[in-house]
Amino acid sequence: MSRFDFLRGAVGVGLGLAVACVSLPVFADTPVNVTFAPNSVWAQEVGSLDRFNKSVDYTVAGVAGKTFKLNLLTRSPNVQLKVKDQNRRKAVLDSQKTGDTSWTTVNAADTTYTIQVYIDPVAVPSGETVKYALQIGQYGVEDFQAPATAVTFEPGKSWAVQSWILGADATSQNFSVAIAAGMTVKVNVISSNAKVHFKVDDQTHGKPLVDTATSGAETWSQSVGAATTYKIQVYVDPAAVASGQKAQFTLQVGQYASGGGQPEKLASASSVAPPAGSVVPESGH
Repeated sequence: MSRFDFLRGAVGVGLGLAVACVSLPVFADTPVNVTFAPNSVWAQEVGSLDRFNKSVDYTVAGVAGKTFKLNLLTRSPNVQLKVKDQNRRKAVLDSQKTGDTSWTTVNAADTTYTIQVYIDPVAVPSGETVKYALQIGQYGVEDFQAPATAVTFEPGKSWAVQSWILGADATSQNFSVAIAAGMTVKVNVISSNAKVHFKVDDQTHGKPLVDTATSGAETWSQSVGAATTYKIQVYVDPAAVASGQKAQFTLQVGQYASGGGQPEKLASASSVAPPAGSVVPESGH
């Protein structure tokens, strides 16, 4: 199931779940810490409120640059939603004032959100319990992309080669490569389309290293002090693959001992990458 299929039929199914799986009362001074399951960008909390248990608090960590979304599902008009951005020490939503039971923002920085689901106890008859489902989503561009393709080296080979085709339906492709300490890593991307670029991030240290769209380089290399894993994203300007056009590329990743001889480049920058899935023979070590 897609990570984003979670909300399909949410209004009907979510409330059905709320009826079938009612959480025990949680008081406002004991907030529930919300986390996301592996490979999921949605979490759901189900609960109930009454005149004596009039609110439940939740906390969730917001990640900089990601979209943060809340949906409150309930059949009762008395259930309301408050949200506070702890980083800014600011209330950002009160559905009793706005009438909104859904809320979306882009996190400007890492933060913690406090989310309170509450009722006005005066508006709820004695002995009545109202149920709700709170859906919390957090996702970025990377969550819409296919998992990274692992780049590995054959024994005795200093180059690994991947060939792909980008298009309007897939304007980027991610690769990951592990490089040992004391080695130098070198990246070449060869394409006849001048709008094809690549980015490299040091995943171990969470550090962006290069974006050839801004550096203007056709190649990149770095000596590796400590073993790390690099994320390489090859991407194309969407305007360059409009109207069904394709952008072929070949990614070449080399590794060699720092201070030793540099392996030769496998192909000239004017070469056109073969179709994805084809084999590119290695000509150098």
